[in-house]
Amino acid sequence: MWGWLQEIGNYFRHAWQRLLIAAICLGLVIARIIFPTIPVDWITLVLIAIAAFALIGPNTDDIRLLARRALPYIKKAKVAGIEVELSEEIRKLAIDVDKVQIELAEEKQLILASGYPAGETEVLQELKVAPRAALLLLGAKIEQQIMLQLAKHRLRKQGEYVPMHRAIEICVENGVFPKEILKPFKEFWNIRNQVAHGMASGVEESLVISLVSLGLEVLKLVSIEGGDGPDSPK
Repeated sequence: MWGWLQEIGNYFRHAWQRLLIAAICLGLVIARIIFPTIPVDWITLVLIAIAAFALIGPNTDDIRLLARRALPYIKKAKVAGIEVELSEEIRKLAIDVDKVQIELAEEKQLILASGYPAGETEVLQELKVAPRAALLLLGAKIEQQIMLQLAKHRLRKQGEYVPMHRAIEICVENGVFPKEILKPFKEFWNIRNQVAHGMASGVEESLVISLVSLGLEVLKLVSIEGGDGPDSPK
């Protein structure tokens, strides 16, 4: 008997808000019955529905518990969808990078200062330990290379901030880089931002490694020498 009363007490402690709502709604329904001249019949139906939900529906604790249990599955489904989309974007980037490399090789413009662009070794070493950190480092190396070219060719005022997309456009417009590299660079930079800072931050490391591999090719493209920049001999 005592256990039964204790269970009732526990129920009232956890569900008093629902019971209060139900009591108010049922009281209004009774008032509607006693005073039938109130010309709003739809209100009665709404109140009955609210009262029924308050009595038999899940309480707020149950809803929170269900939400917590479902959240990991929702996140996994979202990440899975992002990974599919990202895989397609990386595949397209790989095609565009290969195409540009072939075009520039045929035009004899794919000439680097040495066999490897500056910073590639550091990125590869970091990649063995932490792929995402390697991606961030790679982005910094690419940004550094482009900003050096802006400064070298006097295309940026001292202290002026130039977004990366605009920086590469300025370099291409002024002949520092061949126009062919503009598309793969922008594709890589957009994907890099998604993985490093955006919705795709939780994707599998295998995709990050693939992106770093392609990003190293982009680093080579922005390390091309011999462009016809404004300070280059004509």
